[in-house]
Amino acid sequence: MKINKSWISRFKIPILKRRSREYSAKDEKAFAHIYKTLQYQFKNSDLLALALKHRSFMGVNHNSHTESNERLEFLGDAILGLIVTEFLYEKFPAQSEGYLTEIKSLVVSRKILTQVARKIHLGDYLYLGPGEEKSGGRQRISIISDAMEAVFGAIYLDGGTEAVKTVIHRLILSDLDDILENGLNKNYKSQLLEYTQAQGLGTPEYVVEAESGPEHNKLFQISVRVKEKKWGMGHGKSKKQAEQQAAKDALSKINHQGRRHVLWSIF
Repeated sequence: MKINKSWISRFKIPILKRRSREYSAKDEKAFAHIYKTLQYQFKNSDLLALALKHRSFMGVNHNSHTESNERLEFLGDAILGLIVTEFLYEKFPAQSEGYLTEIKSLVVSRKILTQVARKIHLGDYLYLGPGEEKSGGRQRISIISDAMEAVFGAIYLDGGTEAVKTVIHRLILSDLDDILENGLNKNYKSQLLEYTQAQGLGTPEYVVEAESGPEHNKLFQISVRVKEKKWGMGHGKSKKQAEQQAAKDALSKINHQGRRHVLWSIF
């Protein structure tokens, strides 16, 4: 995947040249930690410094908000979305646009970005104003997730598409299976359980219908049954994932066919 940099000049970020101003020993130590956790060495540390600057820090030196990380965040959001979209398109050739959209919305969500930012302790190295510092800004979800996107934008400007693609794969996409298993949209099993119990139908039963593939890459097919009637089917690389998909299938039938129809099929 190649991105034409000609339009990037419109951002008019003044530090695109490979130069770097002098930084304190504390700053250099912070940069070294970030380089290590990202497994990426910036050629221009000014870009990383800009990615770490929250707008509250601008008031300290009476600078304009345009010198905060907000523009890099905007760029990083677009870069992240494109790389994740391409990855999902190639990984799931048989899935529908709706399914891919659902997965993408989770992968690029603030929740996942926050998890990644906390994993690399990004909040510890942000430039914040005194007020934001005192109010817990280093752990605030909106601040650290936005900073993570700004870092992606900075890597793109510093090293290009392949550099940022490698970092995003390492930090996010390599954990895609866990992300899907633990957080795909909603906990469909819980929703289905609440529904069946409210209708006096007891607890849904999940049955393994089939297994295929080698031990390291199994695919499970699981049905969900209510009062011995099959309500839905699901597939997944783990039993948990397949159960969630089966519950989702059952809920979809309830919503589309109507509750009366589903209940009538049981009794």
